[in-house]
Amino acid sequence: MSRSECCGGCCCKLLCSLLQVVITAGFVLFFWWLIFRPRLPRASIHQIQLSAFNLTDNNSTLHFNLTVAVALRNPNKRVNLYYDALDASLFYGGEQIQSAPLPLFYQRRKNTTELQGKFDGIATGPGAAVAETFRAERAGGTFNFEVRVDSSLRMKLWFVKIGHFHPKFDCKVWNITAPPQGGGGPVTPGPWTCDR
Repeated sequence: MSRSECCGGCCCKLLCSLLQVVITAGFVLFFWWLIFRPRLPRASIHQIQLSAFNLTDNNSTLHFNLTVAVALRNPNKRVNLYYDALDASLFYGGEQIQSAPLPLFYQRRKNTTELQGKFDGIATGPGAAVAETFRAERAGGTFNFEVRVDSSLRMKLWFVKIGHFHPKFDCKVWNITAPPQGGGGPVTPGPWTCDR
């Protein structure tokens, strides 16, 4: 037997063994997925309270105070979720006004958790689109916002934690009652569903 035949046989056996390992791992992952069926969470906004929302006469400063109740739903039957990062961003007239962190938590399966996001402050130099949208909506008595929730999470299956998934939720909230001039606006109930 020549040396080249021996090496050719060893390489063939090595490739066959490697192919067996890959196929076996594929079957294990497929059956794991069939058993657990892991799914990403869903989000919605249950209510919003707009306490203050004013644009100065020269369109240079936007004052706002808005509280959002964000509900995150874990739809999984066998998978728990660890939220490692949660941030909410408020948009108005196509421009981001402010970002706010949401509390981090561990969520059990088939569970809905409601979190409060608070946006309070001053946005300087809003664009012309914001000023135009503000004037039109103020005249109508209601405002429309967009809330985006960015998350980073891990899934827990029995005792194993897997992955770093980054679902993003885009929530359009419509017809939020304008606050009175003195502030302290009413709570506008939802829900508004969020797209992923």
